[in-house]
Amino acid sequence: MKKTRILLAVLLSLLFVFFAVASGEDTESTADQGSDSAKTTVADDSEIGDYSIEILESRLAKDFEGEDVVIIKYKFTNVANDEPASFMFAFDAAAFQDGVGLNECIFVDDSADYSSDNQTKEIKKGSSIEVEVAYELNDTTTDVEVEVQELFSFEERTITKTFKIAE
Repeated sequence: MKKTRILLAVLLSLLFVFFAVASGEDTESTADQGSDSAKTTVADDSEIGDYSIEILESRLAKDFEGEDVVIIKYKFTNVANDEPASFMFAFDAAAFQDGVGLNECIFVDDSADYSSDNQTKEIKKGSSIEVEVAYELNDTTTDVEVEVQELFSFEERTITKTFKIAE
């Protein structure tokens, strides 16, 4: 009985070492590609998974309470997904000022010509749509960095773009 426990402990230890070495090899191959982490940040290439996303432009506006917001316009394309998909359920889009996340703004003053309707519209393979998302600003002097990742993916790929807010 005692020999069985020792044998089991040795086998579990070897299994643990095997997985540790295998994980280390993945990290080394990532480092060989010039990456310090598993997260890939891309500024130019717009392909993420079955989709393409371009961060087009930004504009300032006021919400219904008169607070400053930034409206970010994206171009969303369903490149390879045979099923219709929507921006809202394909991507995790976020905006930051000085590393602090900005809250999405749901209601914006009508004078901003803002439409959130396209966030949930599904598009078929090969189709594109422009989508706008409004974010509450922390201030009107700090640049806004926008990051987009695929919502459900094993690939940690991020598209980023920074907008200058202050003139």
